[in-house]
Amino acid sequence: MEQVILRYDGDALGDHSMNLKLIAESLSGLDDLIHEVYEEMGGTEDEIDLQIKGGFQEGSFEFLMTVGQTLQDNIEILKIVGFGLPPTAGSLLTYLQWLKGRKIDKITLTEEGNCKITTEDGEVKESPSYMRPLLASASIRTAFNKVVSKPLRGGGIEVFEAIANNDARTRFNSVTTAEEKYFRSQRNPVNNVVVDKPIDDVVITFLTVHKDKDTHWRIDLDGEAITIKMEDDTFLSNFRKGKVPDIFVNAYSVMIYEKENTITMDKTYSIVKVYARE
Repeated sequence: MEQVILRYDGDALGDHSMNLKLIAESLSGLDDLIHEVYEEMGGTEDEIDLQIKGGFQEGSFEFLMTVGQTLQDNIEILKIVGFGLPPTAGSLLTYLQWLKGRKIDKITLTEEGNCKITTEDGEVKESPSYMRPLLASASIRTAFNKVVSKPLRGGGIEVFEAIANNDARTRFNSVTTAEEKYFRSQRNPVNNVVVDKPIDDVVITFLTVHKDKDTHWRIDLDGEAITIKMEDDTFLSNFRKGKVPDIFVNAYSVMIYEKENTITMDKTYSIVKVYARE
Protein backbone atom coordinates (compact mmCIF):
# COMPACT_ATOMS: atom_id res chain seq x y z
CA MET A 1 0.00 0.00 0.00
CA GLU A 2 1.24 3.48 -0.92
CA GLN A 3 0.06 6.80 0.48
CA VAL A 4 0.67 10.44 -0.42
CA ILE A 5 -0.83 13.81 0.40
CA LEU A 6 -1.54 15.96 -2.66
CA ARG A 7 -1.80 19.60 -1.64
CA TYR A 8 -2.98 22.79 -3.36
CA ASP A 9 -1.95 26.04 -1.70
CA GLY A 10 -2.57 29.71 -2.44
CA ASP A 11 -4.56 32.83 -1.58
CA ALA A 12 -7.73 31.47 -3.19
CA LEU A 13 -7.87 28.78 -0.48
CA GLY A 14 -7.53 31.21 2.44
CA ASP A 15 -11.27 31.22 3.05
CA HIS A 16 -11.37 27.39 3.04
CA SER A 17 -13.15 27.06 -0.30
CA MET A 18 -12.15 25.62 -3.66
CA ASN A 19 -14.00 25.56 -6.96
CA LEU A 20 -16.06 22.37 -7.08
CA LYS A 21 -15.37 21.85 -10.80
CA LEU A 22 -11.61 21.98 -10.17
CA ILE A 23 -11.95 19.41 -7.40
CA ALA A 24 -14.05 17.09 -9.58
CA GLU A 25 -11.67 17.37 -12.54
CA SER A 26 -8.64 16.84 -10.33
CA LEU A 27 -10.15 13.67 -8.85
CA SER A 28 -11.08 12.42 -12.31
CA GLY A 29 -7.55 13.14 -13.55
CA LEU A 30 -6.00 11.31 -10.60
CA ASP A 31 -8.13 8.25 -11.25
CA ASP A 32 -7.25 8.23 -14.96
CA LEU A 33 -3.54 8.85 -14.31
CA ILE A 34 -3.03 6.15 -11.68
CA HIS A 35 -5.04 3.54 -13.56
CA GLU A 36 -3.31 4.10 -16.92
CA VAL A 37 0.18 3.98 -15.42
CA TYR A 38 -0.75 0.87 -13.45
CA GLU A 39 -2.02 -0.91 -16.56
CA GLU A 40 1.02 0.16 -18.63
CA MET A 41 3.22 -1.36 -15.93
CA GLY A 42 1.50 -4.71 -16.38
CA GLY A 43 -1.42 -4.55 -13.97
CA THR A 44 -5.15 -4.87 -14.61
CA GLU A 45 -7.94 -2.53 -13.56
CA ASP A 46 -9.50 -4.93 -11.08
CA GLU A 47 -6.20 -5.33 -9.18
CA ILE A 48 -5.87 -1.72 -8.02
CA ASP A 49 -7.73 0.02 -5.22
CA LEU A 50 -7.58 3.83 -5.19
CA GLN A 51 -8.97 5.67 -2.17
CA ILE A 52 -9.19 9.46 -1.68
CA LYS A 53 -9.84 11.41 1.51
CA GLY A 54 -9.90 15.21 1.19
CA GLY A 55 -10.20 18.35 3.30
CA PHE A 56 -8.84 21.77 4.12
CA GLN A 57 -5.72 22.31 6.22
CA GLU A 58 -4.38 25.74 7.21
CA GLY A 59 -5.58 27.57 4.12
CA SER A 60 -4.82 24.76 1.67
CA PHE A 61 -6.77 21.89 0.16
CA GLU A 62 -5.38 18.36 0.46
CA PHE A 63 -6.13 14.87 -0.75
CA LEU A 64 -4.83 11.85 1.12
CA MET A 65 -4.49 9.26 -1.62
CA THR A 66 -4.05 5.58 -0.81
CA VAL A 67 -3.15 3.09 -3.53
CA GLY A 68 -3.44 -0.62 -2.97
CA GLN A 69 -1.94 -2.71 -5.78
CA THR A 70 -0.27 -6.03 -6.52
CA LEU A 71 2.44 -5.31 -9.10
CA GLN A 72 5.47 -7.57 -9.02
CA ASP A 73 9.14 -6.58 -8.59
CA ASN A 74 8.33 -4.02 -5.87
CA ILE A 75 7.07 -1.50 -8.44
CA GLU A 76 5.62 1.54 -6.68
CA ILE A 77 3.14 3.43 -8.85
CA LEU A 78 3.21 6.72 -6.93
CA LYS A 79 6.99 6.94 -7.27
CA ILE A 80 6.80 6.35 -11.03
CA VAL A 81 4.12 9.05 -11.40
CA GLY A 82 6.07 11.52 -9.26
CA PHE A 83 3.85 11.51 -6.17
CA GLY A 84 6.45 9.77 -4.03
CA LEU A 85 10.18 9.81 -3.41
CA PRO A 86 11.33 9.77 -7.05
CA PRO A 87 13.44 6.83 -8.20
CA THR A 88 17.02 7.55 -9.25
CA ALA A 89 15.99 7.33 -12.90
CA GLY A 90 13.30 9.99 -12.42
CA SER A 91 9.51 10.07 -12.49
CA LEU A 92 6.87 11.09 -14.99
CA LEU A 93 6.48 14.42 -13.22
CA THR A 94 10.20 15.21 -13.26
CA TYR A 95 10.50 14.23 -16.95
CA LEU A 96 7.66 16.63 -17.80
CA GLN A 97 9.44 19.34 -15.83
CA TRP A 98 12.59 18.62 -17.85
CA LEU A 99 10.65 18.80 -21.12
CA LYS A 100 9.29 22.26 -20.15
CA GLY A 101 6.36 21.91 -22.51
CA ARG A 102 8.52 20.92 -25.49
CA LYS A 103 7.31 18.12 -27.72
CA ILE A 104 9.36 14.97 -28.00
CA ASP A 105 10.78 14.55 -31.48
CA LYS A 106 11.42 10.82 -31.12
CA ILE A 107 11.96 8.05 -28.59
CA THR A 108 14.45 5.32 -29.49
CA LEU A 109 16.01 2.42 -27.62
CA THR A 110 19.67 2.29 -26.59
CA GLU A 111 21.78 -0.86 -26.80
CA GLU A 112 21.25 -1.28 -23.05
CA GLY A 113 17.46 -1.26 -23.51
CA ASN A 114 16.81 2.19 -22.07
CA CYS A 115 14.86 4.95 -23.81
CA LYS A 116 16.64 7.81 -25.49
CA ILE A 117 14.34 10.84 -25.52
CA THR A 118 15.15 13.53 -28.08
CA THR A 119 13.26 16.82 -27.84
CA GLU A 120 12.16 18.89 -30.83
CA ASP A 121 15.12 21.24 -30.23
CA GLY A 122 17.65 18.41 -30.01
CA GLU A 123 18.18 17.93 -26.26
CA VAL A 124 18.65 14.28 -25.26
CA LYS A 125 17.92 12.40 -22.04
CA GLU A 126 17.81 8.70 -21.17
CA SER A 127 15.04 7.07 -19.19
CA PRO A 128 14.01 3.54 -18.19
CA SER A 129 12.27 1.61 -20.98
CA TYR A 130 8.90 1.67 -19.16
CA MET A 131 8.75 5.46 -19.60
CA ARG A 132 8.37 5.07 -23.39
CA PRO A 133 4.57 4.55 -23.56
CA LEU A 134 3.94 6.79 -20.54
CA LEU A 135 5.66 9.85 -22.02
CA ALA A 136 4.02 9.24 -25.41
CA SER A 137 0.50 8.95 -24.00
CA ALA A 138 -1.86 11.83 -24.81
CA SER A 139 -4.32 10.64 -22.15
CA ILE A 140 -1.64 10.79 -19.44
CA ARG A 141 -0.90 14.39 -20.46
CA THR A 142 -4.64 15.14 -20.24
CA ALA A 143 -4.74 13.65 -16.75
CA PHE A 144 -1.79 15.80 -15.60
CA ASN A 145 -3.56 18.80 -17.11
CA LYS A 146 -6.56 18.14 -14.84
CA VAL A 147 -4.53 17.42 -11.72
CA VAL A 148 -1.77 20.03 -12.00
CA SER A 149 -2.13 22.58 -14.78
CA LYS A 150 -5.78 23.67 -14.60
CA PRO A 151 -5.83 24.38 -10.85
CA LEU A 152 -2.57 26.38 -11.08
CA ARG A 153 -3.70 28.55 -13.98
CA GLY A 154 -7.13 29.25 -12.54
CA GLY A 155 -5.88 32.09 -10.34
CA GLY A 156 -5.22 32.09 -6.61
CA ILE A 157 -3.60 28.65 -6.36
CA GLU A 158 0.19 29.03 -6.46
CA VAL A 159 1.58 25.57 -5.81
CA PHE A 160 0.79 21.88 -6.14
CA GLU A 161 2.74 19.55 -3.85
CA ALA A 162 3.14 15.84 -3.22
CA ILE A 163 3.89 15.33 0.49
CA ALA A 164 4.65 12.29 2.63
CA ASN A 165 1.92 11.20 5.02
CA ASN A 166 4.10 11.39 8.14
CA ASP A 167 4.77 13.81 10.96
CA ALA A 168 7.58 15.51 9.05
CA ARG A 169 5.34 15.95 5.97
CA THR A 170 8.37 15.54 3.72
CA ARG A 171 7.82 17.19 0.33
CA PHE A 172 8.47 14.82 -2.57
CA ASN A 173 7.76 17.14 -5.49
CA SER A 174 6.14 20.48 -6.20
CA VAL A 175 4.92 22.44 -9.22
CA THR A 176 4.45 26.23 -9.21
CA THR A 177 2.34 28.51 -11.41
CA ALA A 178 5.50 29.26 -13.43
CA GLU A 179 5.71 25.56 -14.35
CA GLU A 180 2.03 24.73 -14.95
CA LYS A 181 2.38 25.06 -18.73
CA TYR A 182 4.68 22.02 -18.68
CA PHE A 183 1.69 19.89 -17.69
CA ARG A 184 -0.87 20.97 -20.27
CA SER A 185 -2.54 18.53 -22.65
CA GLN A 186 -0.79 17.55 -25.87
CA ARG A 187 -2.68 15.73 -28.57
CA ASN A 188 0.51 14.21 -30.03
CA PRO A 189 3.34 14.30 -27.48
CA VAL A 190 5.79 12.60 -29.88
CA ASN A 191 6.42 13.95 -33.40
CA ASN A 192 8.02 10.92 -35.02
CA VAL A 193 6.52 7.68 -33.77
CA VAL A 194 7.49 5.52 -36.76
CA VAL A 195 11.12 4.94 -37.76
CA ASP A 196 11.95 3.66 -41.25
CA LYS A 197 14.84 1.24 -41.66
CA PRO A 198 15.89 0.11 -45.17
CA ILE A 199 17.10 -3.48 -45.51
CA ASP A 200 18.76 -3.69 -48.91
CA ASP A 201 19.74 -6.64 -51.08
CA VAL A 202 18.36 -9.43 -48.90
CA VAL A 203 17.30 -12.78 -50.31
CA ILE A 204 13.73 -13.96 -49.71
CA THR A 205 11.28 -16.53 -50.96
CA PHE A 206 7.56 -15.97 -51.32
CA LEU A 207 5.16 -17.99 -49.17
CA THR A 208 1.81 -16.31 -49.91
CA VAL A 209 0.92 -13.92 -52.77
CA HIS A 210 -2.27 -12.23 -53.98
CA LYS A 211 -3.19 -11.09 -57.48
CA ASP A 212 -6.07 -8.96 -56.20
CA LYS A 213 -4.21 -6.99 -53.51
CA ASP A 214 -0.75 -5.81 -52.54
CA THR A 215 -1.17 -6.46 -48.81
CA HIS A 216 -0.87 -9.60 -46.68
CA TRP A 217 1.81 -11.17 -48.82
CA ARG A 218 4.06 -13.48 -46.82
CA ILE A 219 7.76 -14.13 -47.30
CA ASP A 220 10.50 -16.18 -45.72
CA LEU A 221 13.32 -13.92 -44.50
CA ASP A 222 16.23 -15.76 -42.89
CA GLY A 223 13.93 -18.56 -41.78
CA GLU A 224 11.26 -16.25 -40.37
CA ALA A 225 7.82 -15.90 -41.97
CA ILE A 226 6.77 -12.24 -42.07
CA THR A 227 3.83 -10.41 -43.61
CA ILE A 228 4.66 -7.67 -46.07
CA LYS A 229 3.11 -5.16 -48.45
CA MET A 230 4.29 -5.37 -52.08
CA GLU A 231 5.14 -1.81 -53.19
CA ASP A 232 7.20 -2.62 -56.31
CA ASP A 233 4.56 -1.71 -58.91
CA THR A 234 6.55 -3.14 -61.83
CA PHE A 235 6.98 -6.55 -60.21
CA LEU A 236 3.33 -6.55 -59.09
CA SER A 237 2.15 -5.72 -62.62
CA ASN A 238 4.30 -8.48 -64.15
CA PHE A 239 3.00 -10.98 -61.60
CA ARG A 240 -0.62 -10.09 -62.35
CA LYS A 241 0.05 -10.53 -66.08
CA GLY A 242 1.41 -14.03 -65.47
CA LYS A 243 5.02 -13.05 -66.23
CA VAL A 244 6.37 -14.45 -62.92
CA PRO A 245 5.35 -18.13 -63.22
CA ASP A 246 7.89 -19.57 -60.79
CA ILE A 247 7.29 -17.11 -57.96
CA PHE A 248 7.20 -19.89 -55.32
CA VAL A 249 10.24 -21.69 -56.75
CA ASN A 250 12.79 -18.94 -57.13
CA ALA A 251 14.57 -16.89 -54.49
CA TYR A 252 14.58 -13.11 -55.00
CA SER A 253 16.91 -10.32 -53.97
CA VAL A 254 14.84 -7.39 -52.66
CA MET A 255 14.92 -4.10 -50.78
CA ILE A 256 12.66 -4.11 -47.73
CA TYR A 257 11.55 -1.19 -45.61
CA GLU A 258 10.98 -1.97 -41.95
CA LYS A 259 8.69 0.50 -40.18
CA GLU A 260 8.91 0.31 -36.40
CA ASN A 261 6.56 2.06 -33.99
CA THR A 262 9.00 3.19 -31.30
CA ILE A 263 6.24 3.33 -28.68
CA THR A 264 4.49 -0.02 -29.15
CA MET A 265 7.53 -1.66 -30.82
CA ASP A 266 5.23 -3.05 -33.53
CA LYS A 267 6.89 -3.57 -36.91
CA THR A 268 5.52 -3.61 -40.45
CA TYR A 269 7.38 -4.49 -43.64
CA SER A 270 7.11 -3.59 -47.30
CA ILE A 271 9.08 -4.66 -50.37
CA VAL A 272 9.91 -1.55 -52.38
CA LYS A 273 12.14 -3.19 -54.99
CA VAL A 274 12.50 -6.70 -56.42
CA TYR A 275 15.81 -6.85 -58.25
CA ALA A 276 16.03 -8.52 -61.65
CA ARG A 277 17.20 -12.11 -61.46
CA GLU A 278 20.57 -12.79 -63.09
